[in-house]
Amino acid sequence: MFDTVTLDQAADRTWDVIIAGSSFASMFFLRELSKSLSVLVIEKGDVIDHATQLAKGRVEETFSQTNHSDDEKTWVAHSMFGGNSNCWWGQTPRFHANDFRMRSTYNIMSDWPLSYDTLEPLYGDVERVMEVAGGGNEHVLPRRTPFPFPPHIPSRSDVALRHSGNHWFAAPSARSNGGSRAPCCTNGVCDLCPVDAKFTILNGLRHFTRANVALLPASEVRALRIEAGTARAALVRHADTEKEIRGTLFALGANAIFNAAILLRSGLASPALGAYLHEQASRNVRLDVPMRSFFGGTSITGHGYALYDGPHRADVAGVLIENFNWPASVRPLADRWTERLTFKLIAEDMPQERNRVTLDSDGEVHLVWHGHSTYAKAGIDRAIKMLPDLLPVAIEGIAATSYAASEGHIQGTTRMGLTMQDSVVDATLKTHEARNVLALGAGTFPTCAPANPTLTLSALSIHAARHL
Repeated sequence: MFDTVTLDQAADRTWDVIIAGSSFASMFFLRELSKSLSVLVIEKGDVIDHATQLAKGRVEETFSQTNHSDDEKTWVAHSMFGGNSNCWWGQTPRFHANDFRMRSTYNIMSDWPLSYDTLEPLYGDVERVMEVAGGGNEHVLPRRTPFPFPPHIPSRSDVALRHSGNHWFAAPSARSNGGSRAPCCTNGVCDLCPVDAKFTILNGLRHFTRANVALLPASEVRALRIEAGTARAALVRHADTEKEIRGTLFALGANAIFNAAILLRSGLASPALGAYLHEQASRNVRLDVPMRSFFGGTSITGHGYALYDGPHRADVAGVLIENFNWPASVRPLADRWTERLTFKLIAEDMPQERNRVTLDSDGEVHLVWHGHSTYAKAGIDRAIKMLPDLLPVAIEGIAATSYAASEGHIQGTTRMGLTMQDSVVDATLKTHEARNVLALGAGTFPTCAPANPTLTLSALSIHAARHL
């Protein structure tokens, strides 16, 4: 763990780098910085070890929000050391190459100002740190280096699905299947793993701990003092006290909501700042089929890519299918208990400017949400209709849930692009308006891929640090 300092101690000097937040985006950025630099990590929450989390649980952030949609909407965020690395599920798919070029390929949404090829070697770096287990999808998501560890044992349904076509693969994950952590316990409680098998910042600290780094916990970066296009100091609140802490470089890695709030309070003027708040839309589908399931080596063992990429994305969303290995319910039929599949259908969303982070009259966060796009929902509808064509057996019964209230992936609000008129940061995550300020994390995503964002946002942090 880093040395801990008080607010007074932190404010008594000028730091080479000040980092807000301590989750994936911040720590992978920190890992790439020169060890000669003095770094202050400011974390809004406390350090809560794994045993205490198991014994007492965690407290989630709640956000003031106006929801104009017909669906329930929540946003998952934990203010504590390691942030949402403590509660993520450990899913680590790479983005598809076409996720970065939606405009040029399908004439919809935006192209990213970088490509899959730019991030490919950095994906490998992150996978090695996280000890990712996977394999078998290399012809869809090309890679120069092998997965660090082999995929988990497939479920019975995974085996049958893979024999039926080439669109079903092992789901890569940071839930251990070899390496320095305990092996996955396969209990399906991955948001708080009882054996600490999935990668977190806490159990991976050996990769990030280094000299010249200090931690200021239980303290919130409220704003940056920016003068003539250069940030000079961070305004930090601890309990009832606020102080300025001077720095040379500032990296915001809180999350897409808090990063936007900090920059809004700092007076940045990009029209895109705070806008395009988004995450994937998803529904679970339960399928009764003459096919045995379960008995795989982790909670989610399979990915389906048949509906992910293709010309349909010009009109409806691409969809990633997750095949769950833990039974939310068994089939109530004698001798056919395990002949039930649970798929999660995860659709990319089309970021909408009207979904945004705003500030109330007291400068506190207020979210405005108008719902997922018709593009995303049409993709889910298409996926449900096409499921019979994707299975090697007839569906005997089907039931779909309503839209999930959250996927736990806060994205948008500080999107990357070429100019401040349509984006907040450039391809190296520096803000257009203050070049010594970086906004890290999934807030920089200009589009919303069907795949989970963690591997990509971590790779982006490495990319940003190497281009300082």
